[in-house]
Amino acid sequence: MNKIILGSDIDRVKWDSLVEKYQGPGQFFHFSWYLDAVCPAWMAFVHGDYEAIFPIVSQSKYSLSLFVQPIFTREFNVIGEPSSLATISELTREILGHRFVYFGSSTDFSQSDWKVSSRKYQGVVLGMKYEDLYKNYSQNIKRTLKKAKECELEIKELDDPLALIELFRNEKGKLFKHLGIKEYDAIHQLMINGIEAGCAHQLSAYLEGELIASSFYFRTDSSILFLKGAVNEKGKAIGAMVAIHNHVLESHCESHDYFDFGGSDDKGLREFNLKFGAIDVNYLLLSSNRIPWPLKSWVDKKYHINA
Repeated sequence: MNKIILGSDIDRVKWDSLVEKYQGPGQFFHFSWYLDAVCPAWMAFVHGDYEAIFPIVSQSKYSLSLFVQPIFTREFNVIGEPSSLATISELTREILGHRFVYFGSSTDFSQSDWKVSSRKYQGVVLGMKYEDLYKNYSQNIKRTLKKAKECELEIKELDDPLALIELFRNEKGKLFKHLGIKEYDAIHQLMINGIEAGCAHQLSAYLEGELIASSFYFRTDSSILFLKGAVNEKGKAIGAMVAIHNHVLESHCESHDYFDFGGSDDKGLREFNLKFGAIDVNYLLLSSNRIPWPLKSWVDKKYHINA
């Protein structure tokens, strides 16, 4: 039996317990506290007694129903055992009931009704000693770490999301014009939710007492997700962000299985991530546009969908 449940009405213990056991890609994006922050009106597709689950992120715009991947998430996957292909088919019909669909997934929906394109993110396989992890670093990363050490960079654990957000807005705000008050409020709430759930891990770098970089991560017993980081010009000059990432990787390389960079098809970010010994991981971007013309063309252009 399958059902659609409001996010506020789900059994969060059962939902998050299933997500916690999930070892597949995009684990963090499925936790109830994560969804609460990025899509407060989310709903849940639930098979049986939480034997399989999937987030439903419906919204309405111009009186049209939309299913769009929320900001600060990459993909949604079927978690658990759906028992039969009929369950996947029913979920697919639920999703395609929206006039516009645009989301990432590693689940094999095996449907011809989507437009499908390939995307990638980067991750580092852990579960090894730091010496072995370090061997996979590029020479550029190794030189940068040496520079940061010579500058006596100080790295501290600090739960201060607003300090990171302020640093990000000051340093990158002009480049990320799509981030407005709503988006900054969402990421702040996401960080707070992660802290309250005991999953957050924030590190900040200081040079002579001045905050020059800060980075925010989520972690479970097996995986780590890089959420967002910011660094000023002083920090860039001595590789502060490289030093913070290395600190996290060194601290968790034996106790955890995987580090997720969040990912990007952006050439610069991808190359930076790969220098830590990361590998590309592919997933699919699924879309469907049944919005009437002329809005259909405008939406295709906005989301870079080839008509």
